[in-house]
Amino acid sequence: MKTKRTYLTGAKAVVICLGLLALVCASAQAAQARTVTLVSDACPAVQAGDAVSLDWNPGFDPLGVATGLRTFELRFAGVLENGVTIASRPTALFGGRGATVNITSIGNGYYHIEIPVSRGVQPGVYHLVEARAIAELPQDYTGPNPSMTVSPVRERYCITVVSSAASQTSQP
Repeated sequence: MKTKRTYLTGAKAVVICLGLLALVCASAQAAQARTVTLVSDACPAVQAGDAVSLDWNPGFDPLGVATGLRTFELRFAGVLENGVTIASRPTALFGGRGATVNITSIGNGYYHIEIPVSRGVQPGVYHLVEARAIAELPQDYTGPNPSMTVSPVRERYCITVVSSAASQTSQP
């Protein structure tokens, strides 16, 4: 009888451990940051901790001077329920100096760019209103700083920022 009781206690311990492990794994997946691709005329849902991505060729001028892309910045402006972008509302800034922007050259002047969603951005719909690229330059370059000639603003990108709690309850 003693052996049977020990077996049941051991089985309960295994079940409890497996349950805790499943709970930890589920929590880690729910808290895991996602990378959301920007798509023209679509407003994908993002939250703080996620990243937005796009593949872009900034078309620097003067041509051929840039050796890479040092950083990239996106500015979004809030949108009212009727679809009007409001300039008086502060914009949401993603990327730029001081932010960790993942940039990978993918050839022919294009870069894959991943920018984290800034913490503190209020829930709502935001349209891209400005973008800025800073080129990487050779150390001995003394000419004018190259400027981006092709802006992603023309693609009509937008995002819907949701609170962490809202996005977790909306997931299946």
